[in-house]
Amino acid sequence: MFDVCIIGGGIAGLMLAHSLPSSLSIAVLTKEDLFSSNTALAQGGIAASIGPGDNPIDHAIDTFSASAGHADARRVEILTKQGLSIVESLLSRGLPFDANENGLPLLGREAAHSTKRILHAGGDQTGKMFLQYFLAMTEDRVKRLPYHSVLELVIKEGECVGVCVEDSQGNRSIIQAHHIVLATGGIGQLYSQTSNSLVATGDGLSLAFHAGAVLEDLEFVQFHPTVLTLHGKSHGLISEAVRGEGALLVDADGQRIMTDFHPLMELAPRDIVARVIERHWQQKGPVFLDARQILQFKSKYPSIFKNCNNLHINPEKDLIPVRPGAHFHMGGVQTDEWGATSIPRLYAIGEVASTGVHGANRLASNSLLEGLVFAKRLASKLLDTGFNFKELEIQLTQVTEEFTLPADLQLRMTQQVGILRDKDKLQKFSADFPLCGFDLQRYSSQHIKDIHRYTASCLIAKAALLRNESRGAHFRSDVSETSALWAGKTVELSLAGAAFGERILQQKEIVL
Repeated sequence: MFDVCIIGGGIAGLMLAHSLPSSLSIAVLTKEDLFSSNTALAQGGIAASIGPGDNPIDHAIDTFSASAGHADARRVEILTKQGLSIVESLLSRGLPFDANENGLPLLGREAAHSTKRILHAGGDQTGKMFLQYFLAMTEDRVKRLPYHSVLELVIKEGECVGVCVEDSQGNRSIIQAHHIVLATGGIGQLYSQTSNSLVATGDGLSLAFHAGAVLEDLEFVQFHPTVLTLHGKSHGLISEAVRGEGALLVDADGQRIMTDFHPLMELAPRDIVARVIERHWQQKGPVFLDARQILQFKSKYPSIFKNCNNLHINPEKDLIPVRPGAHFHMGGVQTDEWGATSIPRLYAIGEVASTGVHGANRLASNSLLEGLVFAKRLASKLLDTGFNFKELEIQLTQVTEEFTLPADLQLRMTQQVGILRDKDKLQKFSADFPLCGFDLQRYSSQHIKDIHRYTASCLIAKAALLRNESRGAHFRSDVSETSALWAGKTVELSLAGAAFGERILQQKEIVL
């Protein structure tokens, strides 16, 4: 029995553990080792209005603008104002952000930011540095349970009271806690091309759905424009920071491809850049990133340089072949501004949560910030709520059922629920792969992992079919315009069916 059980060990889960008092008993479950998460792969950095002349209002306006008018203004305000405070605190505590000779943080600029406000650590290893920092800060304060697959959330009398888990030896058990927190990360591995960790398979969406929670904005999947791609296979991310330093997108003849599509060209919002690159691949041929004019590339981006070098590409001399890949999920489990879901005692933070700050398109480098801000807010929420749950006797269900994951599911997600969508493709996908609920504990661990993949894929496709417009990262060629009729509308899915919510959208509300 724990006070808090956190499912996931990325930046959001570890920040929550770090923000809670050491007197509490905290379990952190990860289905692989402690370094298997999208946080560990995050290259671009973290956004904060820490530079001269910058402020949270401008950061909020950029965030709202990039969201295609779909972000929650109040929560964007929370993100940028409280995020600045947290980053300043981390700087004072010695988290090793990159700095100039005077000890001031080096600031970069990425797509859709109006100024330089991106902090990095270790060049292009920001996520890894954050992970190491928080692992060290929580080492003696939490019970770490690696290689524990969460099979199901346990719901009793409408409340989440625990999780059913299986360890690496196949032993199945129930872990109970006063509060259960989903921090399971993203969904990139549902697609053929992705920048994501192998563990990013949408488990949290499926767990929440089968528990009866409400999910929202699932149609908004951000595809990173520049995933290193050779012979149709993804080989890791080329950070947007590289374009921020001046790298250009070109065709095989060295001609720039963004000049006719957006005034910001390479620094246009990610959804626009990704669609231009994908169409170019489909209609004209490969796209490359020309970073040869960037001085000291190897020292600025050591992990990218190493990855390229392993593939016999020298970024200082060669063009880098790139293609969009699934990168970040703006939607997720619906939460309030403190991280609470529609089920008592169940919370969600990080990429698995739909906090409302990203809207239809995430502003670059806001994801690590979101994890920090809403994890810290949830810590306050849990302390205010208290720890008054009594342990229950819960019986494990006997394993009797089997499930076969469709062999072409990942390919079909890429082709029909990917960057370029339309009604016919989405209807075909949903007909072939119907969304349904499962009695999860009746399946083996491997079958449940496959069910999570299947369910998360079906949820995203269903939401994409229901949103009958194009907005941000959700682009449908059959309804290619953004519709005023859909302004403020959110697609909500649960076991009870589909519904449509409303979101506060007025930009004038972004005031501090």
